[in-house]
Amino acid sequence: MIKMLDAILNFYSIGLAVLGLAALYRAYAGPSATDRIVAMNPITTAIALYILIYSYRFDQYHYVDVALLFVLASFVGTIAILKLLRDGRII
Repeated sequence: MIKMLDAILNFYSIGLAVLGLAALYRAYAGPSATDRIVAMNPITTAIALYILIYSYRFDQYHYVDVALLFVLASFVGTIAILKLLRDGRII
């Protein structure tokens, strides 16, 4: 059972890497700043999922808090940058 779960997590890790690279290309080649910012969301999601997979595989569950904090900071940062692009100021 454990070996099957390791194989599934390895498969997901490879899939996350492919999707992260595709999103990274989109962030690099995006025609507008908004496209680049929106392309950063899948990248940060992939990083958070890598952190969660790592924390599960090595029984270090305190990294779950790190992943949640990373996702929260990514969301707040995205909202702040989009507001800056729309209004010209953050506050």
